[in-house]
Amino acid sequence: MKMSCRNIFKSYQDSLDSVGRDVLRDISFTLDSGNSLSISGPSGAGKSTLLNIISGLDDADTGDIYFDNLCFSSLTNSEKTKFRLQNISLVFQSFNLLKDFNVLENIMLPLIYKGLSKKDSKEYAISALDSVDLSNFKLSSVNTLSGGEAQRVGIARALATNAKIILADEPTGNLDKDTSNLIINNLVDICRENKISLIIVSHDDTVLSKLNTNRKIIDGKFI
Repeated sequence: MKMSCRNIFKSYQDSLDSVGRDVLRDISFTLDSGNSLSISGPSGAGKSTLLNIISGLDDADTGDIYFDNLCFSSLTNSEKTKFRLQNISLVFQSFNLLKDFNVLENIMLPLIYKGLSKKDSKEYAISALDSVDLSNFKLSSVNTLSGGEAQRVGIARALATNAKIILADEPTGNLDKDTSNLIINNLVDICRENKISLIIVSHDDTVLSKLNTNRKIIDGKFI
């Protein structure tokens, strides 16, 4: 799925200041289907805000997001939620796994929310775990996982939904260098093989070097 950001602006109002702070200023780019993009920049530059706008978790003040020929920005909140559930997966630095469920159940839950049967959800979840070499962990408690294993479960969860776009916000920020390399290589290879578009926010130069295109945000603008 091709994605385009067109002239995205976003500002936030500081409660102590009557003047809004520009977080994103005229951000535009296109990512072709199956390609990858890394976004770097200092803390507070607007990287996570941009991912939130792309996923529909936040709205731009002006500008548009397109997926193929669909103007995502013009959809209602409920329409954005439905589109995101069907097409976009998020991978977080903090893993966001549910501790009351085992590994397999954590991957199955989003699929059940999408309307898949329990049987089909289980099959997709097991296949996704196989792709990240964690099939032996399917019945494990998430509390027993290492950081690298937990992040691979997060990636498996993203892959199991059959997403066309994966957005990853500092996915290796809590991992050591060797584990980080393993995770990123795995994620990039899987996305390339399955024609999934991938956007990663990261400060890690090793991570940045593995993606097709690199962009940096300074003071809310691409440089």
